[in-house]
Amino acid sequence: MTIVWNAQRVSEGLEEIAHARPIVSASVKQLLDKYHGLQGSERYYDILLGDWIERYLHLIYVATQDFAARSDSLIASDDLVKHMLIKPKSDSAEFFSAHQSLPVVALNALRAIVLLGVSSISIFDGEIKIKNALTLSRRDKVIGSFLKLFSIGSSPQILFVKPFSGRMPGSWVSTMLSWRKWAIHDDLDFAFSVRMKVDANWRSMNLSSISSGAGLGEIANAMLTAFVPVCFVEGFQELKEQINQARPQRFEHIYSAQALWTHFAFKMLAAQWCEQGTKLHYHQHGGWYGSDEVHVGELYESRVADIYYTWGWSRGASNSQPLSPVTPRLRSTEKTYDSLICFDQPSQIYRLQYFPLPGTLQTMYDQTADFVRERESNTILKVRLFSGEYGSVQKDLLLKSGKKMTIDNSEKIFDQYAASRLVVHNYLGTSWLETIGNNIPTICFYDIDAYRFRSDAKALLEDLVKVGILHLSGTSAAEHANEINNDVNGWWLREEVQTARQNFASQFANYSADWKQSWEKNFMHHLSS
Repeated sequence: MTIVWNAQRVSEGLEEIAHARPIVSASVKQLLDKYHGLQGSERYYDILLGDWIERYLHLIYVATQDFAARSDSLIASDDLVKHMLIKPKSDSAEFFSAHQSLPVVALNALRAIVLLGVSSISIFDGEIKIKNALTLSRRDKVIGSFLKLFSIGSSPQILFVKPFSGRMPGSWVSTMLSWRKWAIHDDLDFAFSVRMKVDANWRSMNLSSISSGAGLGEIANAMLTAFVPVCFVEGFQELKEQINQARPQRFEHIYSAQALWTHFAFKMLAAQWCEQGTKLHYHQHGGWYGSDEVHVGELYESRVADIYYTWGWSRGASNSQPLSPVTPRLRSTEKTYDSLICFDQPSQIYRLQYFPLPGTLQTMYDQTADFVRERESNTILKVRLFSGEYGSVQKDLLLKSGKKMTIDNSEKIFDQYAASRLVVHNYLGTSWLETIGNNIPTICFYDIDAYRFRSDAKALLEDLVKVGILHLSGTSAAEHANEINNDVNGWWLREEVQTARQNFASQFANYSADWKQSWEKNFMHHLSS
């Protein structure tokens, strides 16, 4: 049976995962406290492994659903693996990057333990190398060194680490120069490396059988030590020493918008420093936050942060407050084409979120092909496919439409926005918030079965539907694009369109050209308190 991962199915999964999370987190703390001779707080381990635990639980949940849906065929299969070897990943970054292969490994591991017992699982006992997985462009490395050089002699109180995605904008460089007396930028891209032998005996000893009727927490704990990355177990102490030697100074405040997910050096320092009184400032870094009925990234980030910044909304934890993100300057340029910004996903599901997943992906592909097929305009259409090697289904459908288009990802996305007469998105994510928030003519279409929104976001989204910004099908989006084709700005600048846009942007896409002033006021308040 093929599982359709629509919004209802995602909601059911997120509910089970929420129940299992504290069970697995408690087990992780107990195991690692004993292994390392520590007494780390729950928050200490949450900063270190909260991202990994989240993804691991999603992986195991999907495996349980696949196993239940295919149990008869899996039990009767002649290809039942009698003995399975599992090789732990070096760190959480490698674990996340293996999202297309790990679902099969997790399903086979579950199948083996349930049908054949723990003895059917062996753990790789060779050496694994762990190194800093962060990579920066040569340009950003040079700029980073330049900024650190200019901070010599100052006494900064706050450390900025990965404050945005992508390359460093020029506005950030000038900002850090003006703030150098009290702030410093350092992406912690220094080299560290260890080669550790996997403690296969410890990992195997802590595997356990899965009883009939076991819940997700018990199932995840049964296989936990087969999957927990080496950086948190065998390599932890040596990595900790190297990272502390590289960055011995503790800051009173540390900020990031990217580094809680997979940046091991940041997580190590933040976990230690917060135990000693450092305040962790963290910023929403993408779409879906605040509007999704449940968003695990939002829950994790706001849970571990002392101060959590959003793109406008303020619900949830008491530590949340709005703060505009760093906004790249949009260059003034001739509008030479329309843009279609596309989303995609691998065929193997690796996390649950309200967006197109296997089972609803095809609807998004069909809607996108419908938009291209029904669009009537002499303006060239520049298609930007989603980054990642997810196959060619979407691309092939677009090409089969027979319509003239350019498929090109080479341009920086904000430069593409700037050169676009109209930007169309086939999903609700970061990119449509960027164009909405920067007041660029925007159309977005999406599959209602793939998303589920919080009640206070629905009215704002419905207003966007009424004025033609949001559409529930690619055909509807194309019909509207055809209607406004001769005067895109005339439509976009209508009072009712701008009112709907501004009301939505103030809550979910509060981009501002004056972000520097609001940031300085915010951080000076926290530094003086």
